[in-house]
Amino acid sequence: MPLDIVILGPPGAGKGTQAAKIEADAGIPHIATGDIVRAEMAAETPFGLRVMEYNLRGELVPDELMIERVRERLLEGDTEDGFVLDGFPRTLAQAQALDAMLDDLDRSIRVVLHFQLPEELAEQRLLGRALASGRADDTPEVIHKRMATMRVPHDLIAYYRALGNLVGIHADRSIEEVYAEVQNVLETAAA
Repeated sequence: MPLDIVILGPPGAGKGTQAAKIEADAGIPHIATGDIVRAEMAAETPFGLRVMEYNLRGELVPDELMIERVRERLLEGDTEDGFVLDGFPRTLAQAQALDAMLDDLDRSIRVVLHFQLPEELAEQRLLGRALASGRADDTPEVIHKRMATMRVPHDLIAYYRALGNLVGIHADRSIEEVYAEVQNVLETAAA
């Protein structure tokens, strides 16, 4: 049975760091939808150009567009043994569509890791990361705005909690401590 994983949490919670560790240990791809979107916008693919239109208007990319792109990615051969999905789903409609597409493939999400981090600490981490990378666009104001728009919706958390596959992970610890808990959760999910 494939190890299909979703990671939820605010920016700065360490989702990408932990997903990369899972990818290395479990041998399943880390699918970061934000990376896909940025790469396709830079390459000016048809998908990237459509997404760019929404970004330029300051609008969210419609669920249907993201769902179709994720569907395409999940059909690639490297996901046969599982995947770590980071950045999707962001809405209840996306979660329901993900479950429907996986159901068509006779698969299901084994575990949803919900990285929990106080907002103030998440903002501090993002600001520190911005300073380290020298990104001029990551000002405190921009980071605060991103935090407000990137919160995990309550209905999404409730949806996965009702399905019984949501596991809260306290992300306010060291990378190693968080990953030790992640490993324990994944061992239980794989059993």
